[in-house]
Amino acid sequence: MKGGMFVSVRIGVVTLTLLCLIGIVTQTAAAQGALLPVAPDHPYQQSLRLDPNTSYRIAVDFKTSEPNAIISLTIELYDSDGEQIGQSQVQRGLGVPNRWYNVGIEFFVPENVAAANLNVSVDQEASYWWDTLRITKLETSLTAIREFWEDRIATYGQVYTGLVVDTRGLNVGRGMSPRIWSESGQLIYGGISATYDFLQHVGLVSYGNELTPELLKQIAVDPDYPLAVPLVVKAVRVVEPARTSVVISNETAEQILRALAAYDFLARFAVIFLID
Repeated sequence: MKGGMFVSVRIGVVTLTLLCLIGIVTQTAAAQGALLPVAPDHPYQQSLRLDPNTSYRIAVDFKTSEPNAIISLTIELYDSDGEQIGQSQVQRGLGVPNRWYNVGIEFFVPENVAAANLNVSVDQEASYWWDTLRITKLETSLTAIREFWEDRIATYGQVYTGLVVDTRGLNVGRGMSPRIWSESGQLIYGGISATYDFLQHVGLVSYGNELTPELLKQIAVDPDYPLAVPLVVKAVRVVEPARTSVVISNETAEQILRALAAYDFLARFAVIFLID
């Protein structure tokens, strides 16, 4: 799997309602949410209790009053001396006002962790709501992997393990933090940072000229369970001036969002760009 990242197999979910976080009761049958105390100059921070030597997925539902607001989830890990030993961040755009969007991130907690924080930040003034914060422990045993994917496929039918963006013909260059935008201005993928080792050895996007079996390994579930089902989409133009980010059609953006409901492959940076 990509850069030794872990597999999204849930073995236990801790669901923290917003009653625990900010004192307001959340969802019943449908998402209701609570107002999130956040602004561009005032991120929200929540301390986390995480086990060392463990992989996690954190996911939260967000909505906002303004179109195309960008929300960032950042995980910060510290040792007993208060030194930061790890950071991962994803960014997603909340395209349509008052529509719920799920934002997730996967990361590994090292043995020497003493404290962990979840930071939520935004790029523009608006009203923001969030719903249940889900913290999921992950494991990589073959039995758990098989059970997870059998359940996913039985529930949703078509499940993708990663995204492949065909940018060939657009003269797209390689970059450390490439982004994917919709034509209407929604940020679909903005994996801004991960651990240093991950960035050095893999990056937030894998690149290739053709979708070869070797390249598909970058979005495979696990070396011992090499399921790789790519959602292949076409970019319509490149973003100037750096030419490392691309734009996709609004229809394609909706296709990706529907796929994420079955499995959030963007939370683990499972993205490939096909370039010239």
